[in-house]
This record gives sequence, structure tokens and C-alpha cells, in this order.
Amino acid sequence: MAHSGPTFLSLAHRACVTGWLIARALVLYIEVALANRGVWKPAEGTMVARQRRFASRFVDVATRFRGGLIKIGQIASLRIDIVAEEVTDELARLQDRVEPHSFAEIAEQLESELGMPVAAAFAHFETRPIAAASLGQVHRARAIDGRDLAVKVLYPGVERSVAVDVAMMRIAMWGFNFLSVADLLQVHEQVKHTLHGEMDYIREGRAAEEVAGNLAADPELAEHTRIPLIHWDLTTRRVLAMEFIDGCKINDFEGVTASGVDRDELVLWASRAFLHMMFKDGFFHCDPHPGNLLVDGEGRIGIIDFGMNQRIDGELLDAISRNVMATVTRDSKLYASSLLDAGMIEAVDVPAVIDLAELSFDPAYYNLTPAEMANLDFADYFQKMRVHMRKLHGFHLPDGLVMWSRAISLLYGLMVELAPGIRPLEVLGPFVFEFLQRDNRLNPDIELASKTV
Repeated sequence: MAHSGPTFLSLAHRACVTGWLIARALVLYIEVALANRGVWKPAEGTMVARQRRFASRFVDVATRFRGGLIKIGQIASLRIDIVAEEVTDELARLQDRVEPHSFAEIAEQLESELGMPVAAAFAHFETRPIAAASLGQVHRARAIDGRDLAVKVLYPGVERSVAVDVAMMRIAMWGFNFLSVADLLQVHEQVKHTLHGEMDYIREGRAAEEVAGNLAADPELAEHTRIPLIHWDLTTRRVLAMEFIDGCKINDFEGVTASGVDRDELVLWASRAFLHMMFKDGFFHCDPHPGNLLVDGEGRIGIIDFGMNQRIDGELLDAISRNVMATVTRDSKLYASSLLDAGMIEAVDVPAVIDLAELSFDPAYYNLTPAEMANLDFADYFQKMRVHMRKLHGFHLPDGLVMWSRAISLLYGLMVELAPGIRPLEVLGPFVFEFLQRDNRLNPDIELASKTV
């Protein structure tokens, strides 16, 4: 059966519109850079208005074209350290702004992948999706033998749309690479790999099973978390059948209150699960936003949607762990040496990174609560950061670091939304220290410093 999907003309139109967005973004970036350096003095508020208009236009285009554009915008919306706050505020609208495809398209995809009519594969299949994302959507169903399922279906033809988006993204990264300290082409490769992985549901199912096995190694986590079982008899590369978890989202305050579970405890167990993946296992779910975290009838955290997953090798994991410990203990020299060990900077850049770390560890900016962050003068902070960043000769991003940063950003966002009075390092520090100490990865100096946290 032929798949419905984008035509050649629609793909060409998509490329042209995306190319216009890239050109506009490049011009805007140059204007901001000139204004920051005092070369050009626009009228007050002009640059903020221009950035917001651009971001709004990107959201409109991404919402209309969907596919990889939404995913790229979602990733960018988390990086206020790279993208202006005026832009990220607009891009954040993409986190929950995806309209579902028609059931006719979904049924066509199901029948093509499973080799039989929907009615022959399922005793019941709900036509209205329970969730819609940038690359696929999820429907509740019941198998012939009575199993209660959540069935994820990839949109027909989405691979072609993503291929265009990835190609245009490479052009954008190439253009901005001349203006960036970091090698943005490495960022492109990591995002490209992630997008391709998200369109392979067999890979996603195996990732869910691997994470379930890893978390089961910790009896307490196994008691407080739940990973859906994968039903391989109804799973293909474009269709994923998994156990349906009946529960409310972790940010459903009324639902969580009705369940009688303490919300702060839920945040702690969710955080512990992801930190276990990231620091203990080196293989983790990259998308810990509230839509992927459910609270079931027994008060357990149900973790779903393993399409975005990442594996980090042992040496890089050790370097990241030391970097986080340096942040917890405010050790600027250890911070710089951890980046050097990870191959992210050259020896010549160590003094500049130490200066950057000391700025970040200044009490005015360090370990702030969300309420304190809201009162922070980001323009002043990033202007100070840029002074030190210009001293760097280069910055290398090892494989996996982009997605690791994304996961940490989302985990922080979860704390902001559900526990706004918490200081992130009060959650992060003890868990990281526990994992490192358990694996004998701490040297005595770090251990001594950690006991002061």
C-alpha cells in the first residue's frame, strides 16, 4: 500500500521557506552582535521586538510544516544559554502545540506496517489519539487477546520531511559556525542522529527495555518507577505497541492530589531515576518533560516515550561527573580540568574556562531558585559571559553531550514547575555524589569537598 505523505513540490516549498528563515536568523544574529559591540545603536526595544517577531514566525512555520522543525525548535527553546530569552519564550510554545493527523492516515500506516486491516490486528482501536507529537501520535487500543495497549504510529512520509529539515539545518549550522566558539556542525550531527533514532520504533522499544533493566538494579527505584512493557508481536519500525499505563501526568496537580501522593516526593523519585540513568548507567531517556511522566494508581512514576535516548561512553561520563561535582563544590579548577579531560577544550583555554567557572559560581548567579532566577538580569550575565567566551580558541562537543544537556535542562524545568522553591544542586549533588562514591570514581580531594555540600 502506498504511503500518503509530502509531494516533491511541497518538500521544495518547505526547503525554500526554511531557507528564508535561516537567512533571516543570520541577519538578526549579526544585528544583535553589532548592537552588543556598540557598532550599531538601534532604537530602544527594536532588537527585542525583531527577535520576538522572528521566533513567532518560526513557530508558525514549524506548526504548519511539523516534522523535524518542531523538534529543532523544541531543543532550541531549552537553551537560554545560547538563544536569547525573547526567542526561547516564543519557541517554548512548540512544546505542546502539535495537531494530530487524521485517523485515515494513521490507519493506512498501521495496515501497511502490520500487513492486515486494523480490525484484524486489534479488538478495539480508538480513533482519537491520546497524544500527538512532532513525528508520530499515540492511540489507545486493545489487542485481540485483551491486552490494554498504547500504540504509537509514525506519521506517513515524515521521514522525507525530516530529511529536508536536517539538510537545511546543516546549511544553517554551517553559516553560524563562523560566528560560534563551538563547532555547530557537531551539534547538527548529534541532532540528526537523534531525529533518525526517533523514527525507528524498534530502537525505541529496545531502549525502553534496557532502561527498565537498569533501573531494576536499584530496588528502591524499581519500587517507585514503572516502564511500559513492549509488545513485540504488534511492533514494527513505524508502529510501537506498549503496555498502557493508566494515570495522570506528573504536573496534573488535581490528579496528583487526588492520588494522595506527595508531589515533592514524586519530583525526587523522578529526578533520582533520570540521574541514575545519566550518571550510573550512561544510557538515558533524553526527554523528561511532564508529558512523559505519569503517576499510576499505586503512586509510581511511569516513564514513557523513549524515542529520544542517548548512550555516553565511560570516559566522557567520568568527565561529566567530575564537572558536575566541580559545580556542586564550586571548584573552578576541577571544572576546567574536567572539560580538558573530556576533550572539550585545549590546554591553552584552561585559564579562560576557570574565569568562566568563577563567574558562574558567583553567589549572585549560583544555584538559584526559580524565583531568584526570575529576578536575574540575564542581559548583564550573558554580557559578562561573552567577555570570557571570546577568549576561548575553540570548543568541542563530544558525542552525546547535546542530548545530555537537553535532559538536564528538562529535568531542571521539571523542578521549576513542580517544586519552585527547590535549589537544583540540593537534589543533584547528593545523588551524583552517591553514584560516584558507589563506583569508587571519587578521588579523596573531591570526596572531602563533597562532604561540605
